[in-house]
Amino acid sequence: MKKALVLLFTAVIALISLLYGFQKKQQLFPPERHEVEVRLIMVDVIVTKDGEFVKDLTKDDFVLFEDGIRVPINSFELVSFDKKDLKLPEETAEGKLSSLPQNRIVVIFDAINSWRREILKGSEKIINELVSIAKLGNEVMVLQLRNRRGIEIIQPFTLNEELIKNSVEKAAGAIWRLDTVIEPSYKAQVGSESRASSPTETARQQEVDNPFEEIYAEDMQRIYHMNMEIKRFEKTIGGILGACNMVKSLPGRKYMLLISAGIPDLSPPDMFPNILSGILTERLDDAYRNKNFGKKEDIKIFDPFNILDKKVFKSGAEVITELIRFANAHNISIYSLDCGTYVKRLYSGASAEGFQKNEMARLLFSEGDKIRKVQNLRWISEDTGADSLQGADKFEEFRRVISRDLTYYYQLSFYAQRNKADDKYHKIDLSVKRDGVDTRFRKGYTDYSKKETNKMLLVTAFYNPSLYKELPFEAELIPFLTESGKYEPWMNIALPAKELFRDRFVEYAPKLFNLHVWIKDKNNSEKGYGGKINIGLNINPSFLDFIKNIDYLSYHFKGPEFNFGQREYQTIFALFDPQTNEIGTWESSLFAPVLKKNNERLIINCVLGDIVSNSKKAKKTFSLSNKDGSLEYDQIKFFPKVTNQFKKWEGVSVFMQLYLPRGKTKIQPEFLLLGEDRRLRPLPKVLLSEFWNEKLSVWSSIFKLDLDQGILGENSLYVEIPESEEGAVLNKEMKLTIIR
Repeated sequence: MKKALVLLFTAVIALISLLYGFQKKQQLFPPERHEVEVRLIMVDVIVTKDGEFVKDLTKDDFVLFEDGIRVPINSFELVSFDKKDLKLPEETAEGKLSSLPQNRIVVIFDAINSWRREILKGSEKIINELVSIAKLGNEVMVLQLRNRRGIEIIQPFTLNEELIKNSVEKAAGAIWRLDTVIEPSYKAQVGSESRASSPTETARQQEVDNPFEEIYAEDMQRIYHMNMEIKRFEKTIGGILGACNMVKSLPGRKYMLLISAGIPDLSPPDMFPNILSGILTERLDDAYRNKNFGKKEDIKIFDPFNILDKKVFKSGAEVITELIRFANAHNISIYSLDCGTYVKRLYSGASAEGFQKNEMARLLFSEGDKIRKVQNLRWISEDTGADSLQGADKFEEFRRVISRDLTYYYQLSFYAQRNKADDKYHKIDLSVKRDGVDTRFRKGYTDYSKKETNKMLLVTAFYNPSLYKELPFEAELIPFLTESGKYEPWMNIALPAKELFRDRFVEYAPKLFNLHVWIKDKNNSEKGYGGKINIGLNINPSFLDFIKNIDYLSYHFKGPEFNFGQREYQTIFALFDPQTNEIGTWESSLFAPVLKKNNERLIINCVLGDIVSNSKKAKKTFSLSNKDGSLEYDQIKFFPKVTNQFKKWEGVSVFMQLYLPRGKTKIQPEFLLLGEDRRLRPLPKVLLSEFWNEKLSVWSSIFKLDLDQGILGENSLYVEIPESEEGAVLNKEMKLTIIR
């Protein structure tokens, strides 16, 4: 009996231990999740008769088709934000309802294609209409689309009337300030060097050359115009796509109002009638071929770095179609308001007869161009189930249409006919069994997979990096000059341990971040460099113990060589979490000098960092490591400190590259520290390594600086390098934080 009790007791203990061990194992390694995805496709419908919403329809009144096949309607609802239909508490002391269902509208002021004069004319009416919308309980967000900055948030969602008014005034005030467009006089530029100097010869030459120059100047004007339109088009669509990505996760129907003079039309048959009909001069042919002006293949708004590797856009219409499908996939309706632009164009350098002929042709071209731009607005609005507000009564229509559509809509849903998203476009059609009614709904959608949605998100981050700050981090891209005279992108990032890991619930499992690095020309957004780096982590107890004692996880990478041009670049880092779909960005400016074009001394690089001993002795030339992204020289490894935070007792190391075209002299840089007490302190220095590249006339070096004299907190480090006995110096200022 005792033996049986002992065996029973032992078995119980073993079972408890087994259960405890299993439970502990479950905590460390959560079980696999088997989720069944219910794929419902939502269709929002606006039904009106004589301008009024029809509220008495039932599910049986609707017939729904996908790709021409009738589908059963799974759910049906009349969504109402009308106060009369809602049971709401009384108004507060401020006169605002304390709780209203959350309905929102995003207003975008297009500062790329619109004119300040016209926007300001209508700004008071726009304010009145937006305030009336807010009074109905609809939150308003104000964005601005700008040429250099992309989409900017002027005012987050609010019901505050004063904030709405101020944001509209701010957005309208930043629109272009020109009231006229003066087209460049190409006649004055073409062939000016070959023209005769005497009046007689000039008149004789004009008799021969004028017909040729008129054709040439006209075509050059069109090419110039087309090139500018392509740039505006890319930035406009990129900005609208960014706004769509901002609101796509909001529940229900998403409302967007685009206030714009129109979206550029990229239609070569209309833009280049003379070129396409064969009237093409030899010089114009060269300009057209070499500059790629107007080529349909140059439309690269959605794929600057082959993120959407399988998508090829050959016309502006295809790009707009893709934008419409993306908006429809996320239930976003894009209303548009034409601000009524009329631009007076001035021309010079023509006779009265020639002016009248050319002016008429240009006015016809201008009016046709304007019509096509507005048609693009109407196209986007109508195909996303919205409305386009144009003409003299647009503001009256604005109040009636927007207020009505924000108050009522029908929401239908049906089950997707596919188990998984196929990344293909599917057409939607709908009919209502009621005579005399008008319906608006999205005409179709792209069934985006998660992978494709993430790609679109990254594209948006490229065009609008300031919108994405969900994942915090810091980054730095250094143009490292190699021994061959080319630059290598030296990429360095710092991940904050607290914000990214300690403050978040992190499961014990492998973790992957995708780091995308892009460089683009600041003036024309052309690609300079693009790459993707996978950062893998193993989240386990040891890792979590490790990050308790550090502020940042640092990573360093080396990119392939390439030639920078003599211009300023924008650097964009995007850190993407494919598990949570979160994204964070870091952007900065970059200028890499072309040494052959400079005759003056200059500082190529001046970088703060840390040094460690190199166990494997390297060459006595400075080079970047493929393995850990460090800078190697002999037995030294140098790692940039992205945050520029240094402990007082550790000191700081400085890597410098100097261009000395007149040859190497004795170089004695001085390092001065300016603290919060406004005292300038010289820092003791030790030269650890140096190398002189005779061919490039470049001096590279690493110094170690003592921070004992510095004070805690924010400091400015000044580097001064005497150039001559006359007292000229090269100088550089950098921020440096001293911590305990």
